[in-house]
Amino acid sequence: MVAKQVSYTVDVNGAPASSAVLNAIRRIEVEDHAGMADMLRLRVAVAVKDDGSGWTILDDDLFSRLARVKVSVTVGSAQAVELIDAYVVEVDTNFESTPNGSELIVTCMDSTVLMHLEEKVKAWPNMKDSEVASAIFSDGAYGFTPVVDETKWSRQENDQTLLQRGTDIQFLHQLADRNGYECFVQSTDGGQIEGHFHPPKHDGQPQGTLTVNMGAATNVNKFRARFDMLGPTTASATTLDPSDASSQKSDSTSATQAEGMGEAPAVPADRPRKVLLSQLGMAQAGEAQLYSQSVVDRSSWAIVADGEVSTITYGGLLRAKQPVMVRGVGRQFSGRYYVERVRHLISSDGTYVQRFSLRRNATGLTGQESFKSDDAVPSMGAAA
Repeated sequence: MVAKQVSYTVDVNGAPASSAVLNAIRRIEVEDHAGMADMLRLRVAVAVKDDGSGWTILDDDLFSRLARVKVSVTVGSAQAVELIDAYVVEVDTNFESTPNGSELIVTCMDSTVLMHLEEKVKAWPNMKDSEVASAIFSDGAYGFTPVVDETKWSRQENDQTLLQRGTDIQFLHQLADRNGYECFVQSTDGGQIEGHFHPPKHDGQPQGTLTVNMGAATNVNKFRARFDMLGPTTASATTLDPSDASSQKSDSTSATQAEGMGEAPAVPADRPRKVLLSQLGMAQAGEAQLYSQSVVDRSSWAIVADGEVSTITYGGLLRAKQPVMVRGVGRQFSGRYYVERVRHLISSDGTYVQRFSLRRNATGLTGQESFKSDDAVPSMGAAA
């Protein structure tokens, strides 16, 4: 479907969608998220066929269960970018008696859906959480390429055995949560699927610069920043060692992920808020220590910003799971952010809106930031 400044293509099970299907698409919605599966929703017009023999598109069974759907987008004269690679998980049809009122809504989920098809009860003895993640991602049922950072805690079978109850992706999210990690799958430019299990990668090269209220350089329509100043700064947990019934205490007093994002940590060191963690299901102090640290690290992302990108002015796609620079919102809120969520909304007339959610664990500027336009070229490829 070609518009004046934005165009898109849709592939279904490896074949380009027909012109009839493209012309029937009213809206494409893509949710790119660091904490949840990426989602795609297609809103497609359907109607009674001219000969009255059935319904267009709907009766063609094009969007069958787990059919693979890819959407690629071109902005201006840039190269086409794959926006999402996903599988059909739901179809919802609204039948209307008014002309052009009927609509088929196709919902798709990224490749994590393949990891959500079977619940398991499985033991993982003598393995670190990162080793478990690598083993699951590279399992022959998926064949994903693991992108995994090593975790510190290693359980020994004679002390404790890690037990999985649930689907593979549910289990990996539990392990990621206790380590302060993210867990997601992602397509590469080469068409491979990577399985990611690591802390947020906020210290890489920024994918671009979002500019607010700076005349002709402005590329953001709306920007709102919120600063939660009462998140837990310290966390404490007490566990009972089953071998000798001794009490073991774990404390985390500062975040470990604040380096390089701003002048000062977003959570205060004076008069801190402390939380006591309970019902952890952890018998060893080392494991509880990791979990209490993850609680403090998560709360350190105390600055959250939401807004809307002017896609044509920005010149490309804003991607989640990557850093971005922000300027024009005052010294406290300008600087480096981590993109947590981007909602892409593309209409059949070529209107393309990107709504974002950013987060940050520091305030102010380090003095090392670069906001030059030529140093902030929007990323037009899949997130690295």
